[in-house]
Amino acid sequence: MKRFSRRIARIALAVFLPAVAAVAAWAQASGGGQPPAKPADRSPVLVELFTSEGCPHCPEADALLERLYAGQSIEGAQIIALEEHVDYWDRQEWVDHYSSPDFTARQKLYADAMDLDSLYTPQMVVDGLVEFVGNNESRARATISALGRSALIPVRILPADSVPGAASAPPRVQVRLEARDLALSSPASVFLALAEDRLFSRVTGGSNTGDSWPHSSIARWFHAVGTLSPKDASFAASVALDPLPRDGRAENMRLIAFVQEVESRRVVALGAARLADVIPDVKAAAHPAAASPTSGAAPKTAPVSSKSF
Repeated sequence: MKRFSRRIARIALAVFLPAVAAVAAWAQASGGGQPPAKPADRSPVLVELFTSEGCPHCPEADALLERLYAGQSIEGAQIIALEEHVDYWDRQEWVDHYSSPDFTARQKLYADAMDLDSLYTPQMVVDGLVEFVGNNESRARATISALGRSALIPVRILPADSVPGAASAPPRVQVRLEARDLALSSPASVFLALAEDRLFSRVTGGSNTGDSWPHSSIARWFHAVGTLSPKDASFAASVALDPLPRDGRAENMRLIAFVQEVESRRVVALGAARLADVIPDVKAAAHPAAASPTSGAAPKTAPVSSKSF
């Protein structure tokens, strides 16, 4: 009964969101007496894209996510994008450089929560609540616009003192995560992800053999860093960061932190920060940047790891 009720609620939400966005667009076009939202007035919205360089329709979805994220043109919404590459398109002779079974596992949890029959790409999920085909721009804009009107609790990402490493290793860099005034209806997980912009791939296998295209907000690593009970109204913890990817550029990286209810998958708190703003000397600790990757059968240099998605 609980799963059935949850499904009905999601269907109602999916029907309601485009209508809300349409009314808002009409009000804005007709004057409405409301000035355009200033950056400070924007509410963060988590936009996840499950994709693969081997999927024939994913380049279009990747490009859409990049336009939405780079343009930030949806009034009232600050789009925090996260591109997650699944591994079920991978083949023995060719592997998506950014894919991970952990992202496939995360997508499966969404499929279960939303009562979907199967996994598919490209799939876009907004605030953990609404999913749709990832290259549907009108649906993406309507959903982000509607959910952007429900402000999420901010997650602050702050500098923290480093912790000693092994005798032969440098200290591990830490950040501090803080969220207050949470209102949870079920147990929740706290996640921290490292995303990188301005990446470029030359695909050497799969449906997009020979194609090249840019990427934004690719998840380089992704961790569950805490758990909360429904009684918890706040969260604060220091988290040690993984080493930066050897093929990455620190100046293009961001940290994304959010609180997500385990059962409903609803995102209740969200925040993002440029890595260089949180850790000013990040370049000194980073690995030297390598050339843009070519997707192929070579081993991955920045595997994703997590405890529980």
